[in-house]
Amino acid sequence: MTRSEPPARPTRRETAHERYLNTPELSPEWAVLVAQLFQALADPTRARILYVLTKQEHTVGDLARIAGISASATSHQLKHLRDLRMVKTRRTGNRVYYAIVDTHVAALFTEALHHVAHVIYNLPDHPYETEGEESTHGTDAFII
Repeated sequence: MTRSEPPARPTRRETAHERYLNTPELSPEWAVLVAQLFQALADPTRARILYVLTKQEHTVGDLARIAGISASATSHQLKHLRDLRMVKTRRTGNRVYYAIVDTHVAALFTEALHHVAHVIYNLPDHPYETEGEESTHGTDAFII
């Protein structure tokens, strides 16, 4: 899978929220980008790698041991995640550390875990909601 080019940036007069999040339909370009993101999460090995990276940064060797795969296979998975801008690297001497690229990736993964727990254990819709509080189910309702 190759990474698609992102749609044009919003102009100075409109915010990203106005241009991309308040539209009544998802454009074909954005649909491809969103699908690529979810495809990255659809692989169990990448999911395990992303999970530990939401906790702290790791080297390829660390991630290989955690995921139970070779360092070469781990590097292949990390390249896929780097191409989608989900992970970043930091070099210290001859060691390369991988980390989640930003809080959006961590929040997305956390939401996936909450959804799985909701479905499997019949938990409330969101752990952030308190009893008697009406949910907005918008991005502002999530406190990560």
